Parts: sequence; C-alpha cells; structure tokens
Amino acid sequence: MSPSRPDVPADVLAQRYGRRPRVGRPWYRRPGPLAAAAVGGALVLAYGGWLAVAQSQGPSYTEISHRVIDDRTAQIRFSVTRPAGTQVRCQVHALDSSSSEVGLVQVDVPASEETSVQESVQVRTTSRAVTVGVESCSAVEP
Repeated sequence: MSPSRPDVPADVLAQRYGRRPRVGRPWYRRPGPLAAAAVGGALVLAYGGWLAVAQSQGPSYTEISHRVIDDRTAQIRFSVTRPAGTQVRCQVHALDSSSSEVGLVQVDVPASEETSVQESVQVRTTSRAVTVGVESCSAVEP
C-alpha cells in the first residue's frame, strides 16, 4: 500500500470504506455558527467575571484553630473579614468521627469600623466532636 506501487490507488481507505462527501464550508467559516460561538464565549466570560466580583465583595472567614474540650463541648477561633460597618452572621458546626453534625451555633459578629475581627466560640455538642468548622458567613441586613 505504499504510494510507489502503481497498481495501488492513492486513497485505498476511501475506496474501501467510503468517504462522506463534503457539503459546504466548515462551521467556523460560516457566519451564523461563528457568531453563535462568539456570543456564547462572551456570555461565559461575563458570567465568570460576575461570579468573581460577587464573591469578592461578601464577608470571608479564616479558621485559626479549634479544639475539642470534652464530650459535650468544642471550641473554635476564626477571623471574619468584611466591609467596615457590616454585621455578619456565621454558622459554626461540630462534626463527629462519621462526619455527622453534632453541634451547630449561629455567631453574630457586630458591625464595627474594623474590617477584620477574630471570634472565639464554644459549641455545645450532643456527642464527642472530632472537628469544628465555620460552615458559612453572610452579611446581615439592618
């Protein structure tokens, strides 16, 4: 099947299995599909930019440390960063060894001129916890 043999056609596979005839231009050379792809790409980029801006403006938290005090109590220290003058409510939960929630508390962080504050919270649990974490923080409307 080498091209040097004169008795073998150049396109053996096309003759054996057939070839679909090309009809028209490829999609990227037609204005309709090209415009649709461009608009779709622009929408995806705009949505990504909107997500980035929306998530960067809300309160954020950083867990500093946690410890299990006893079978019914756990403690966590965390930092909350938010715009000055914004009150924030955080959900703190304690989990046991099977990742089941054994304690939950809402922590209200009062509004202040400081953008970053630290909180220390004790969580009462129904059984021994192995970890404590901040589940979420959101701004509270006055």
